[in-house]
Amino acid sequence: MRGLVVIGSIQLPRRIVVRRITMRAYDIKAERGREATLETPDFLEQARQLLSRSLPVELRMSGTCMSPAIEDGDIITLEPMTDEPVKQGDIVLYHSRFDTAVIHRVIRLDRSSSERCVVTRGDAASHNDGPVPMHRVLGRVRRVERAGERIKMVVPKRTVTQTMLAWLLRLKFW
Repeated sequence: MRGLVVIGSIQLPRRIVVRRITMRAYDIKAERGREATLETPDFLEQARQLLSRSLPVELRMSGTCMSPAIEDGDIITLEPMTDEPVKQGDIVLYHSRFDTAVIHRVIRLDRSSSERCVVTRGDAASHNDGPVPMHRVLGRVRRVERAGERIKMVVPKRTVTQTMLAWLLRLKFW
């Protein structure tokens, strides 16, 4: 899923002002600074710094891989990982092995290896992503706004056909 933000924060005495400049991930440049998208290491560094200071990160999303939960143009709010553990169904921001930022839903927690991992997938995708070590998970989506209204976060239910197809693909008979 592609996102778009340039985020800056200014520390003022006794309060923090967080400024948000949004832009599309294609051809529009911000008035100040370079364009930052989910695919760039700059975004990862900015998000990591803000989330480590317990500051939320807002960004406008583009793309359809998380449809219908997050549609093109929705504004999402990412909050830092707290003591609350990651659960199946959470939508998380993680640092991929390709050095890009990805926002996908947690399908399952994988404790089979020595390192605790999560397995994620975009809601509109047919295949799971590879296991992601927990230390690469940076934040959790807490709010989705569409056309100025807050959207309720729900876990999509699988149909029986989708479940059977997932089992068959996992067995890989062919």
